[in-house]
Amino acid sequence: MRTSDSVRVLAPLPAVLLMLCVTLLGGCGGYVLKGRAVVGAYNTIELVDKDDPRLADRGTPGVRVEAIRDPQSLGRKIVAAANSGGDGTIRLAIDDFGAGFLEEEWELKAAMGGASYTSNVFELPFDSDSVRLLIVVKPGSGRAGGSMQSESERELDSFDIRLPKDSAIYR
Repeated sequence: MRTSDSVRVLAPLPAVLLMLCVTLLGGCGGYVLKGRAVVGAYNTIELVDKDDPRLADRGTPGVRVEAIRDPQSLGRKIVAAANSGGDGTIRLAIDDFGAGFLEEEWELKAAMGGASYTSNVFELPFDSDSVRLLIVVKPGSGRAGGSMQSESERELDSFDIRLPKDSAIYR
C-alpha cells in the first residue's frame, strides 16, 4: 500500500513540471530591448555592448522604432513599437513567442517626424539585457514615409488598386 500512496502523490509532479517549463519557455515576461536614440553624424540602428560610449551622447525624443518579424517573408508584420522619451531612452517590448529564443531574423526600423531614418536586420540575442539598442539619427536626413503601413498604401496606390479602408491590409 505504501507504494500506491507514493505513486499517487508523485503523479501531479510531472504535470506541474511541464507547466513550469512551458511558462518559462513561453516568455510570459516578454522580451525587452532597452536603449537610446541619440543625435549623430550618420543614421544607424545597432545592438551594442552596454558600455558603448555612444549611449552617453545627447539623446533625442520622438524617435519611433518598430520591430518587424521575418522581414523577408510575405507574412512579415510589425510586432512591437516604441518611442524614445525626452532624454532619448527607448524600451522596446516584444511579446511575440520566440523573441530572442528562436533563430530568426527581425528588422528594426527607426523613424522620426514621419520620415524613415534607418533600418537593420538582426538575430535577437537570447539575453536582451546583455546588449543595448542604439539608434543614431542625423536630423533632417530622413526619407519620406516611415512605417510598413504607409509603404503598403503607396504600393497599392502605384498599382491603382482600391481597397476599403476597413480591409485587413490597413490593420
